Amino acid sequence: MAEKVKTVVKLLGTFVFVRQNYAAMLHRFRKYQRVLKPGINLKIPFIDQIAFVQDLRERAIEISSQAAITKDNVTLQIDAVLFIQIVDPYKASYGVESLEDAITNLAQTTMRSEIGKLTLDKTFEERESLNHYIVNAISSEVEAWGVKCLRYEIRDIEPPFNIKKAMILQAEAERKKRADILTSEGERQAAINIADGERIAKTLRAEGEADATIKVSQASADALKSIGNEVNSSYGQLAGSYLTANGYIEAYERLGTKGNSLLVDTSPIEVAKNISEAFDMLKKSIDTSSSTQPKP
Repeated sequence: MAEKVKTVVKLLGTFVFVRQNYAAMLHRFRKYQRVLKPGINLKIPFIDQIAFVQDLRERAIEISSQAAITKDNVTLQIDAVLFIQIVDPYKASYGVESLEDAITNLAQTTMRSEIGKLTLDKTFEERESLNHYIVNAISSEVEAWGVKCLRYEIRDIEPPFNIKKAMILQAEAERKKRADILTSEGERQAAINIADGERIAKTLRAEGEADATIKVSQASADALKSIGNEVNSSYGQLAGSYLTANGYIEAYERLGTKGNSLLVDTSPIEVAKNISEAFDMLKKSIDTSSSTQPKP
């Protein structure tokens, strides 16, 4: 304490200089007289003396590693850091004998009490809530010492080796389970997409084939209508006879190629007669089609 007084408070006869963010307790005849604030202060030589100096800045108190037992009887090693600030230097000087030791012991016992209310899994999941509970519990106790508890941070939670090994295996199993679920979901979505694609392709293909059939039918109808218009003329009849005869001859040429078996009638082929019969059948079909159409 003497070294701290020398570095924080400068004594020059009747003048006392106190550094910023510090407070000094002045005793007169070994009895509390007043609080010396930062800056220049007066004192009576040989009668007044500086008894305590308090640092009003925020400070961190390390809570060393200690054993705590959870609700499901698992022993944990926990260390933490407690952040405090002196708001009333008088209470901090005279309310407790050793301020930091008292706060450290209070934080340790409070932490053990809060850990005993939680299971092992909840201890890891609710670390932030646990810090908040400990701060609230400590704040109500240290208020009488002129101290404000700002926050409590757990630095490390160390479970026993066998528990740690089991937790690692459990985490790996959970990761594998999530990976399998994601893989199966991806495969399912891919199968759905493929099925949708095939369905759309079949639908488009069927629509295309239907459109093509309609267009071919329309073209055939237009061609037959044009033939019907031209077959009534003399030139149209000659052209029809020529095309029919040409197709008749080409059909016999294909049937007579190598590798085909051709069965013919014993009577000679009468090309002209067959052409005439075919042409008459074509003309009759066209006339019948024209007669069935309604007249405008």
